[in-house]
Amino acid sequence: MTTHERLRVAGTATPPVHRLPSPRAPSDGDLASRIRWKSPDAVVVEVTGEVDLSTVARLAAVLDEHIGARPGVLRVDLGNVCFLGAAGIRVLLRAHRHAEAAGVHLVVDPGESRAAVRALELLDRLQGMVR
Repeated sequence: MTTHERLRVAGTATPPVHRLPSPRAPSDGDLASRIRWKSPDAVVVEVTGEVDLSTVARLAAVLDEHIGARPGVLRVDLGNVCFLGAAGIRVLLRAHRHAEAAGVHLVVDPGESRAAVRALELLDRLQGMVR
């Protein structure tokens, strides 16, 4: 006996509908960045909004531009990021590789952003599994 047949026998006309949540829609470009500090030795870039597949190109361009200027330190402040997806983590890892090659010390600071803290903690755990 199927579930629908059991419900008819029990007197219920239609089976209950259980809806799954819809997938997260891509953001509409909710990413912003600004230079919070700049000197010949250091640059601090503050990132705000959502870092996902639809916004990472802008983040990558900003990071590439600053790495290309070869400051001693490039700090990426993610304290105001409300979403950090896998695409954002890939861009940060790529920026780290480029910074190392250029002799730039890249610091990624999650600040108080739960999204950034959780994503970076997961990355640390995954890297620990690979080593």
